[in-house]
Amino acid sequence: MASPCRLYVLPAAAAPVALVLRRGPSGWWHLLRWDTRALRLEPGAWFTGSLYPRRSQVSDDGLLFAYFALHGAGTGAWGAYLAVSKLPWLTALAAWDTLGTWTGGCRFGRDRTLHIEAAAMSPEPFAGSYPGRVEVTPLNTDWEARTLQNERARGWREVAAGARTAAEEALALPSEPAELLRRERPGGDGALVVANLGSAISAMAPSIEHARLEYGLDDGRGLTPLADAAWADWDDRGRLLVATTSGSLEVRTPLAAGRRWKTAWTRDLNGLSPEPRPSPGWARRW
Repeated sequence: MASPCRLYVLPAAAAPVALVLRRGPSGWWHLLRWDTRALRLEPGAWFTGSLYPRRSQVSDDGLLFAYFALHGAGTGAWGAYLAVSKLPWLTALAAWDTLGTWTGGCRFGRDRTLHIEAAAMSPEPFAGSYPGRVEVTPLNTDWEARTLQNERARGWREVAAGARTAAEEALALPSEPAELLRRERPGGDGALVVANLGSAISAMAPSIEHARLEYGLDDGRGLTPLADAAWADWDDRGRLLVATTSGSLEVRTPLAAGRRWKTAWTRDLNGLSPEPRPSPGWARRW
């Protein structure tokens, strides 16, 4: 039986939009724009090589994607690079040579300043142009801290020291997590908790960038493991967005004051075959 596809999601901070990054079959990535309000998926780029979603980010308005990529066995500037494209495509409107994998990735500031963290590189792109400011900062080699840097940017915070032990026991964690973060549910009771258990090198692990994560849902009465969650977060309406380890996207809504949840929408992303095609004209220009 074929392994399920692997999923990771990058939500926009100020728009009901998220970028879904789907990996599978091996070596292939597929990007989809997820309208979380209308519950529609728009297919975009297929890419063979390596993408690093945990070192990438969607702009607040959900229009741009700043990403780090390795293009197969390519060499030169297009072998390892950072770029900015339009969702859900990878056509680089601007690209920077990273001189290898020694990069922390790229982030958008509130004014669309592009923040790049790298060992040594120029703020000037080698291809295209960027209409905003570009700031390059030295590389932080604390690689483990990069696993949940996207979550921290979206408002996840450290679980209080006094609550760590109870959370670890409720999630039945096999080891002490490197990070234990919590995010309160917008506009309602409850919270999500995520534990970072380090790297999973096994090819069979349903992970992105080898991250081993465990999620839990706190309803105020206790913490319940979300055993099927490869990724989870809240939308702005307090609905639970989940990318499952079995390769599906789900939107879950609460029943009985949040103690039980039902799946209000789901989409199975398994069974897709690579269909690379050129990006549309609007995705090739600013």
